[in-house]
Amino acid sequence: MSKTPLQAVIASKESRSLLLFLDECPTGLDGLTISMGTTKEQLNSVIGMLEECCLIAGENGIYRLTRIGELIAGELKLLLDFEEFINTAESYWLDRKLDFIPPSLLKKLHEVNSCTVIQPRFSDIYDYNKEAHEASTCSKSFGMVAASLHPSFPDLFGDMINNGVNLSLIFDPFLLEKVKRDNYDELQKLVNDRQVALYLYPQKMHFVSFKVNDTCIVLKLLTKNDTYDHKQLICQSPGSVEWGKELFNYYLQDSMLLTEI
Repeated sequence: MSKTPLQAVIASKESRSLLLFLDECPTGLDGLTISMGTTKEQLNSVIGMLEECCLIAGENGIYRLTRIGELIAGELKLLLDFEEFINTAESYWLDRKLDFIPPSLLKKLHEVNSCTVIQPRFSDIYDYNKEAHEASTCSKSFGMVAASLHPSFPDLFGDMINNGVNLSLIFDPFLLEKVKRDNYDELQKLVNDRQVALYLYPQKMHFVSFKVNDTCIVLKLLTKNDTYDHKQLICQSPGSVEWGKELFNYYLQDSMLLTEI
């Protein structure tokens, strides 16, 4: 009899379920039958395939994962976590351009959770995100990487500064030139303020803006067609904030601090 290929074994839902169950704790055949809601005959068939591939081993009637089985189960968990993540937040990520995220952080994208998609009505598309702004004004620090700004940015940044928030702002070249042209005095005030660090990122950004404060991150991303549909994603969890700070630092390392304009 030919050996069942490992790929076919892992592709089996029953095999995956058994691997993940045994990853929690070694169990006997009776316990597995009850917990997995199957018959001993069906279970023995799955056990045989997993033993054949050296993913599990039985001793004294108790089955447990081998070292290779532990490795496979760990990878399966990551895959299932990522699948669950992709299907959250109204599948927002599926239609977004994500090439602005470095590979190291793309691998950890599933750590961004507790997310809500905000789709403003046509009458509200030029309003700022009041929930995110309130969270920012109550934070100790606020970071922003942007290719575009809300027209009321002087007042919004001013609210945070007046509340003692330290601002770190990274603009791309096109945004910086626009603000210098249209809001020179306001920009000069930001550069001169001790609570503000303003940076220039030397390349074009492939997203609209990204913000991180002490409690949440806010993403305004382009679609895969390089268009902006005004959808925002706000994610409120410690894991999201930590991921957001890492993304901010990724752009910061290639940016230049502006001390004058």
